[in-house]
Amino acid sequence: MLEKWIDAHLGEEMEDLKTLLRIPSVSRGTPEPGMPLGREVSRALDCAVDLGKKFGFEGRNIDGYCAVIDFGEGDELLMIADHLDVVPAGKGWDTDPFEPAEVDGRLVARGVLDNKGPAVCALYGMAAVKAAGLKMKRRVRLFLGGDEEVGWKCVDRYRETEELPALGFTPDACYPVVNSEMGIYQVQYKRTMENSGVRIHCGIAANVVPGEAEAVLPCEAVPCEVPEGFTAEFDGNVIRVKGRGGHAAMNDLAKNALCCLLDLLAQQPLAPEDSAVAQSLHAFFDYDLHGEGFDVDVKDESGYCTLSLDMLEWDENGVLLTIDSRHPFSLAKETLEEKLDAAFGCILFERIPLKHQPGHFIPADSELVSTLMDVYTQVTGKVSAPQTMGGGTYARAFPNSVAFGMSPENEPDECHMPNEGMTLASFRENTLIMAEAIRRLATEG
Repeated sequence: MLEKWIDAHLGEEMEDLKTLLRIPSVSRGTPEPGMPLGREVSRALDCAVDLGKKFGFEGRNIDGYCAVIDFGEGDELLMIADHLDVVPAGKGWDTDPFEPAEVDGRLVARGVLDNKGPAVCALYGMAAVKAAGLKMKRRVRLFLGGDEEVGWKCVDRYRETEELPALGFTPDACYPVVNSEMGIYQVQYKRTMENSGVRIHCGIAANVVPGEAEAVLPCEAVPCEVPEGFTAEFDGNVIRVKGRGGHAAMNDLAKNALCCLLDLLAQQPLAPEDSAVAQSLHAFFDYDLHGEGFDVDVKDESGYCTLSLDMLEWDENGVLLTIDSRHPFSLAKETLEEKLDAAFGCILFERIPLKHQPGHFIPADSELVSTLMDVYTQVTGKVSAPQTMGGGTYARAFPNSVAFGMSPENEPDECHMPNEGMTLASFRENTLIMAEAIRRLATEG
């Protein structure tokens, strides 16, 4: 019954998704009255509420921070948590990132996978369950955040006045089920300098590994050998590097152009202070993925520490760098902080705290995890086990919640990358997975 409804509405679902994708709801736009996260985020929230209302769902925009779409009956609440804000498009796209395009059997646009596509799949999954007329045992709420990529103001606002769920899931990671998330630590370090001759403005977000980087020097750039996986252009006093962008939680899938730029910068005939800073930063970061240069490369059952340099501002006044780390349970935030402070203190950098979220875990034998694992096997035919990851999802924000989809199991994640996309064939399967999860967790059918 669910499959039949989903098949009949698949074309409509794709058109609704394209409508959302055309809204450039990049995180933290310019605040306006009633739109604290910017006009485009507010437009996306309103658009999603309207999509829900056409199915007879109740929906509302909560002060421009988030939106909710509700249906069903029951004393307890099942929440599906998605978000409609996106990271900046960045460079390297083959098509307009905010005009969805069908390319080689894939729908391509910023937000297709992270997280507008999953939000629409969840909405249509809810609609399929409602159309089936099944008796409800829990109410269902689709939570749509407007600030997931930056600071979670949407969650803070929700928790001020709204009901917390009895259980929930967020389709903002990978399949099958992620029941363990490592800690997230983001920090900046700053050094003041006088009359530095280097100019670097690199990075689009603290959790995005830069795929491109550029430095303007006070002297002619000297060509240097470039490691495999990178390309570099030496044009007068400018060095341009290209690597591969990606999500900081999966930095092994990226090629950090900023790390390569520091390598090349350390080999340039710079003034003594500039040269010393460049060489020190290159020595600390090198091309490492796990913070080896800071002695934080710890691995345990919850995962392997990641550490990436994702943003760098270098001008006449000094250097400001932004670091993202996903740390396993056995590496305390305090230990990570102490080791970074010790290293950067030696080269006169001072810490500026940004963000920390502790790790998150839900047992594999819980109703939530075991049911979602059964749903995954039922729909896909695959038998697997719950996963751990470094990414941070809304599962941390709400009680008894986990991440469930939608990146395919054991395949590279395209979140935050150029040409982000999802195969057209997978939208049907993902919508069915959402519908079955809702049926199993919220109905008596």
